[in-house]
Amino acid sequence: MLNRRILRSKAMQSLYAYYKSEEANYNLALDFISEKFLPDLNSMEPGDKSELSLKKKESRKIFQSNFRQDSFSNIKDGEQDTELTALDAFEEYSNHNKEDYLHFKNAMIRDVDHIFDLYLWLLILPSELAYHSDNDRKEKDGDIPNHFVNNLVVQLLREDLIFNTELNRRKISWGNFNNEVHNWYKNVLKKSTEFQDYLNEPKENWQNIDTDRKLILLLYKSLLFKNESFQIFMESEDLNWEENKHVLKSMVLKTFKNVTGDDSNIQLSVLSNNWEDDKTFFEKLFQITIQKGKEFDNLIAEKSKNWDIERIAIMDKIILKMAIAEMIHFPSIPVKVTINEYIELSKNFSTPKSKKFVNGILDVLSEELKELGIIKKSGRGLIDNK
Repeated sequence: MLNRRILRSKAMQSLYAYYKSEEANYNLALDFISEKFLPDLNSMEPGDKSELSLKKKESRKIFQSNFRQDSFSNIKDGEQDTELTALDAFEEYSNHNKEDYLHFKNAMIRDVDHIFDLYLWLLILPSELAYHSDNDRKEKDGDIPNHFVNNLVVQLLREDLIFNTELNRRKISWGNFNNEVHNWYKNVLKKSTEFQDYLNEPKENWQNIDTDRKLILLLYKSLLFKNESFQIFMESEDLNWEENKHVLKSMVLKTFKNVTGDDSNIQLSVLSNNWEDDKTFFEKLFQITIQKGKEFDNLIAEKSKNWDIERIAIMDKIILKMAIAEMIHFPSIPVKVTINEYIELSKNFSTPKSKKFVNGILDVLSEELKELGIIKKSGRGLIDNK
């Protein structure tokens, strides 16, 4: 099941992508200015190259100066083409950022929803493996019944109407990966002694829900999630597999542990006990971190005077800005919880020195912002602020 730590990390990754695109948009704005002052080769009088070059340099200088000071409103009534071009470049920059903001925000939500697709995809693997097992058995033993095909859990997967409706709705299947599934059957499942013991059980022991469920759990716990070829394949299908696999493994195992034979359907796990609240949390976190970014940069700069703000690792800046956003704008989350969560993120995603740096900045900032009344906690957020 998803937790807030995972959501924070996904928001952080999306913010990193956004800020990198923001850098690219800045360079595109400079390119925009350069292109405006290129000679017009189609004109009878293409213009003086030296003059155009000077105008390009002047316009780029105006753009960069106003960008640093965030003062483009001062040149909105400018008359010089160098000023107007600088302003046009800034508007291009801003429009690209708005598009990227929506893109990465929506992609962040889709990424979480994709986890549920992967979960359903993993759930149907036993049924797919049973199909390959049945073909393999028929080639060798003719019409001798295949115990795995008759596995009660496999039958339940194939017959569950709600589960299969969800598969069809989301267009989830292993149809394009028959070779991979066959290889996992042949090289992983078939070679396991536990599976061979299961196949060779006497007929009177067949279709025992405890035995059948035990095999399915073994398939995931001891075989697939520990198999290198399976891990490599999943990494190729899911860029965030290393992060998502722990959630997925937990959801899959919980689902099959809950199969008792008394129910007529699969009890699907949920991504979150309160997805609407969790979704609001990490959308708002993403939004505020970007909207208040310059304000938070100033706070960080004030408390890191021995560090050049431009030379602080981009991931550290993102982590610090997210933490400040959470401390100020999420009153129900205790400050200590926030600080601990972002220290963990810095350990997992940034430099070896980041933990100490992030911890030091957030400790000092949190105390100062509380004294100034900028951090105001309520409800559960008051737990560690007494």
